[in-house]
Amino acid sequence: MHDDSSGWDHDEEDDPFRLSTISEASAKFGRSSDTAAPVPLNYITRLMIEMEDALIKLKGKDLTIAKLEKMAVFIYESMSLSTRNYHSVQHVFDIISHDSRLEDNPIAILAACFHDCIYYYVDGGLNPVQATLLKGSFKSEGPSFENQDDSDYMTTKSRFKFFATNREETAGNRENPLLHLQMVETIFRYTPGQSINGGLNEYLSALVAVQMLRDFLPLEILAQIACCIEATIPFRQVDEKTGKSHMELLHDSMKEARQIFDLKISDENLVVSVQQACLLSNSDVANFGTSDRHYFLDNTWSLLPESHESLRHKYIYSVEHFHAALFPMYKFFGSLQPAVVFHKFQGVPDESEMDLLTTECTNNLAFGRTYVGAKLVVLSLVSGLAVLTGGDAPISLFTGYLKASERHRSTPTSNRTSSGRSQLSEARKKSQRASDFFRQNSFYMLEQPAENKCNQSVYEILANGRRSESSFDTKRSPWAAMLYASMGDEELTKVLKEQTLYPISPESAWKLLRVLPRDAVHYIASAMAEHALSRAGKLMELLSQLESKNDDAQIEK
Repeated sequence: MHDDSSGWDHDEEDDPFRLSTISEASAKFGRSSDTAAPVPLNYITRLMIEMEDALIKLKGKDLTIAKLEKMAVFIYESMSLSTRNYHSVQHVFDIISHDSRLEDNPIAILAACFHDCIYYYVDGGLNPVQATLLKGSFKSEGPSFENQDDSDYMTTKSRFKFFATNREETAGNRENPLLHLQMVETIFRYTPGQSINGGLNEYLSALVAVQMLRDFLPLEILAQIACCIEATIPFRQVDEKTGKSHMELLHDSMKEARQIFDLKISDENLVVSVQQACLLSNSDVANFGTSDRHYFLDNTWSLLPESHESLRHKYIYSVEHFHAALFPMYKFFGSLQPAVVFHKFQGVPDESEMDLLTTECTNNLAFGRTYVGAKLVVLSLVSGLAVLTGGDAPISLFTGYLKASERHRSTPTSNRTSSGRSQLSEARKKSQRASDFFRQNSFYMLEQPAENKCNQSVYEILANGRRSESSFDTKRSPWAAMLYASMGDEELTKVLKEQTLYPISPESAWKLLRVLPRDAVHYIASAMAEHALSRAGKLMELLSQLESKNDDAQIEK
């Protein structure tokens, strides 16, 4: 029995407990009593509610709750891997709720639900369901995913090469088995036979969305969903050949798709399609346009474990691992231009909104450069001290990141000297004596930076901590706050510009040690010695050498 009013395909069964829609189920079971607060909904159910509402508004056909659940579970499983930190399921709801213009836009909502389903390199491959949906878009090398052990969630045994099909003329041929695949290729402006690298995640996510929704929605709506997802490819410059923005190019590709695939979309609706894609794209990077610096940093920081696998191993990643992640983030903040972050198309968003977004983006990028720059300098110092005293090691050796409750309860047997005293105990006493001296004479307590010397907001976040917890880093950065307070913006900028901060060699380490504030270097080195007892002697010796080199430099002057 088909219910045209709701768009659902109801099973003919006499079940008094059967509910026809997820919204009806939510209304019935969302509260335990008339006065009780709503029961929190899990992500899968929330996805089902969002998609159901959108599909009903779009007059989706042949829908069942079982089919809706299947799509929601697919999205949930794809975005809930351990590799995901920022691009998790919550990101879907953050995008939808950020802009009220999207909340009542069913095409944008469906696009938001699917737009980050695939993160090919971050997730480490495709799972069998994803690979099946994407069939025809890739060639595989190695064992076929069909023959893979069921215990292997991701198809890491196969390597995929993605390409655009050598598509033939398909105008008016709705029976073409590659119709949906080729339409998405056209919207993403891939040429026949092209190897696909740029925009790969968004392309595969759009293709998954179209393949999963094709039985419910007409080709015209599917094209607009793909259009929205294409717009979320971030940070693209104006095309050098045509001088067009990527939103203008997206409008061109939609017109081309309309012609090739005989899409019944008017000129006016083509413009609206790109405008709604613009809004979704801007909402996807909304943290760059916020006036809340904490929110901006929290979102930025949560991206690091996605792009750097080593940081997902929160207790064993090394100084070098963190250094390798932080350096490109600093370079990114220095090179990203606000003009490529937010976009408009034919008056949407309007000029006043774009001006505000651009202003806040400019402020956030400057703020991020200073914050990350201060952390980069102190991490380069730690890296240099590690290099000069024995080489790279887990960062917790030097900073004591492990919480006391998470340390091993047993104490390993230590080597003892001929007098029966532990070598590490001797090192502990020496490091404690050194640290007592520096605590009495310099930076035991964080000092407020001189007025106008530093950005006070940056200093406060370094000293007091970011708002959100991180799985790989402490919220507070007291060593960075100390260095920043000592140096100020002018000296920090000079060090960032003139010193080799990554990678660190023995030579660049010595150069950095000699230009940083002496008291701060001594304090950080002695604090490291308290944790790294195996390096304590070498760290103290290094500080003595540094004093000798500084004294020689003063004599030469």
